[in-house]
Amino acid sequence: MRLLALLFCLLVCTPVAPASAQSHPYEAIDAFVRDRMKATHTPGIAYAVVGPDGPIHQRTWGTDGRGKPVTPQTPFLWGSVAKPVTATAVMTLVQSGRLRLTDRVVDYLPDFRFGGAAHARQVTIGHLLNQTAGLPEAATFKVTDCLGSGCPTPAQRISALNGGKPLGPPGTKYAYTSANYLLLTAIVEAVTKRPYAEYLRPAVLEPAGMKGAIADIGSAKKRNLPPGHQLLWGIPSAIADGYDEHGAGYGYLGGDLNDLAAFASFQLRSGQTTDGKAVLTPGSVRLMREEGKLSSGEGSGYGLGWSINALDAPLDRALWHTGATFGYSSVLILLPEKNIALVLQQNLYGFLHNDAVMHTGFGAAKLLAGGTPSKAPSASTYYLTVWGITALALGLILATGRSALLLRRRPAASSLRRRIATAAWTLAGALPLLIAVPAMSQMSPGQMMNWVPDAFAALCVAVAAGLATITLRVTLALRTTRNRRASR
Repeated sequence: MRLLALLFCLLVCTPVAPASAQSHPYEAIDAFVRDRMKATHTPGIAYAVVGPDGPIHQRTWGTDGRGKPVTPQTPFLWGSVAKPVTATAVMTLVQSGRLRLTDRVVDYLPDFRFGGAAHARQVTIGHLLNQTAGLPEAATFKVTDCLGSGCPTPAQRISALNGGKPLGPPGTKYAYTSANYLLLTAIVEAVTKRPYAEYLRPAVLEPAGMKGAIADIGSAKKRNLPPGHQLLWGIPSAIADGYDEHGAGYGYLGGDLNDLAAFASFQLRSGQTTDGKAVLTPGSVRLMREEGKLSSGEGSGYGLGWSINALDAPLDRALWHTGATFGYSSVLILLPEKNIALVLQQNLYGFLHNDAVMHTGFGAAKLLAGGTPSKAPSASTYYLTVWGITALALGLILATGRSALLLRRRPAASSLRRRIATAAWTLAGALPLLIAVPAMSQMSPGQMMNWVPDAFAALCVAVAAGLATITLRVTLALRTTRNRRASR
């Protein structure tokens, strides 16, 4: 009896932890994502762990570009996560016999002349899908990111690629560029005789359960897409408020957390709808998930719309894609062997801190796969670039003021010291031009303002101040020389 009484006391008196205090299976991922959100100054994040039947776990934090709390219904832009969606759309046309992967691009887009007629005739739809058409990375900025109304259609942008130099014959070199997927968008429109979004929605988005996805300017307005954020001298600012109305095929696709999770679930089901209807055949799924092979026999690290075999263990068997538009970024990582996926959306992006921002998704996926996140990349490149150019601009502004004061003074006699100072300030004034000219050969001023606004603004001020310094110093040197000659 005493033993029974003791057991009863233990059962009654032992405290039981409340459910909220018990360890959650995704608690470590939640903590990691929140820490990265703070470290990268990201205003808002939405992420989900996804299974074949939908989200298993989801969390949202922070605010959107209008200061409203981020929820699972908050729309984001996904950037290049659009590419596996586009590849899926193309494969539906292949399955129906309206396209073949070996079809030549020029058969659908006669104006395609990249690399000359001989090169262009060899480029196939398969080359575009696995990024081996010979287009360089810089081709992205020739045909993408047209914001506002009245932008050219995908087919109308093709001529901007003419005259470019190929990296090599089609199928020999891998180079990631959104230009490949803009061309695919134009091909879908040429085959279907309708805008890309009008084919994409019934063919892929609705069967996948992505009914709220943003695929054109109309749906962006309907979802009341808020502006994304960019860092301005380290401070996140909601200034990214533009949309490429013809860009859904390469980067301007979006939606809320439920929409992105639905696509991940759809892919975990191997391209089947929730009621078992096959949008993708097993053969199409296999082709999309095979790493492309270059003519040299090496792997390209890219399938048909998917990045493959490019991550360290335990993500070495993952299918994945990252994406970014200015102001937004996203990550989609499938772990087919575990039948699980991770999707993550952020309303912050900038070229100069890409690695730091994307680490949030990759680190979370490593935790999901049972691994440990690697050391977080530093954002020092961003800060050194922005503040370095800003310091140069401020220094040249001071130099301009100093040079103007010297011109107002009584002419001084020429000296070696003055000549050295003139040469030094002339070189300093030319430095911003040495930075600006190569940068603008890759991106237009408008694109630089979109992608790296603070660095570009500082660079513009530095160029103007540099030219003013050079002009004033040369004027000062000429005046000094004239006075010296007159005194003789």
